Amino acid sequence: MTSWSFFPLSFFLGKTQWEGTGCNGYTLKAHLKLNQKAMPQGDKSAYTDKQKRQAEHIEESYEKRGVPEEEAESRAWATVNKVSGGGKKSGSGRGHAENKEPEKKGGRKGGAASAARTPEERSASAKKAAATRKKNAAAS
Repeated sequence: MTSWSFFPLSFFLGKTQWEGTGCNGYTLKAHLKLNQKAMPQGDKSAYTDKQKRQAEHIEESYEKRGVPEEEAESRAWATVNKVSGGGKKSGSGRGHAENKEPEKKGGRKGGAASAARTPEERSASAKKAAATRKKNAAAS
């Protein structure tokens, strides 16, 4: 078992340039700078086509809401990993059920925001949306 006390706290926080040798003889190298992500965005070839489509769709949704492109991509892949447990696995019998909780969480958060508004605010919003749809239908 690894003794985590061997590592300085700054190693985990990504605020150091540190090199040392672990108790098992392996050389540990960390060239982490301030505000640099510990894990870079990696090769996506280990993911299925379905996972790639899901990530793309989630990323587009975040971008529509004004999240920067890089942050949206990062969040999208984090969600896909949370749902599916990571990339595809080799061999038969390695499958498992997907965890739908992260997807449900987004719906609950959005629903809670809507429910927090007063009936008058919701009605006004619905009327405005209906007027916009009517105007767009007439224009096309």
